[in-house]
Amino acid sequence: MILVLRWVFFLRFPEHVAKADAERWYAGTHAAEARTLRNLRRYVSWRAKKAKVAPPWTTVDRLNWWDRVTELWFDDWAAWEDAAVTNVPAYTAPPYGWPGFHSETIFIEDGPGEVFLPGSPPAGAVTGPAGERLARWLFLLRYGENTTEEAGESWYLGTHTQEAKHMRGLARYVSWKASPRPAGITGSMPSRWHRLTELAFEDMAAWEDGAVQNMPHWTPPPYGQPGFLSETVFTCEEPEFDFLRDV
Repeated sequence: MILVLRWVFFLRFPEHVAKADAERWYAGTHAAEARTLRNLRRYVSWRAKKAKVAPPWTTVDRLNWWDRVTELWFDDWAAWEDAAVTNVPAYTAPPYGWPGFHSETIFIEDGPGEVFLPGSPPAGAVTGPAGERLARWLFLLRYGENTTEEAGESWYLGTHTQEAKHMRGLARYVSWKASPRPAGITGSMPSRWHRLTELAFEDMAAWEDGAVQNMPHWTPPPYGQPGFLSETVFTCEEPEFDFLRDV
């Protein structure tokens, strides 16, 4: 039984719009309308942290492509459908229009399915200045067309994560499998992602030490590269906005 359904968004604002203007519209106009969604239990958002260096398998630009991560929580799929499909609020377009906005989304259930570092602090446990410094490295993951989801899961959970959990400075390492949409639930927001994974470090310097300067050896999957396709972003621990609390 689902205790909480979390609707997670990675968001990027249009390149032709000043970030300050986009943030002002998003945190003001858009959030004020979205928080009227029926059945909404929690609505929080994080501004992305920015990396200065990158491991060899990616680039700084790719690491820093996303601007924000937002979560909306509902009791279950039926509550989400009632709010986001059947009774959608009227959303005001930004003054510069919708073109140029990008988003990726995944539905997960509260409580990670996999905890790769037993005894590590749960999400939200690091508060105050330490929570502001903490670097959450979030991945949306999708296994490629060169394999099946079952084979991808076997390699990811059995090999890749078992190597990654030894990264220097890693404070938390958890993963959620996407919540499957039940039969009969309608809506036009399909997710193309299989997993959301989080690796947390004390700060961006600790991430740089563990993920870049001392990157572990990675065993390639038996079905060939890529092991998975991904989108990634960094945030701190505590959300910048809690839209239902900060009314």
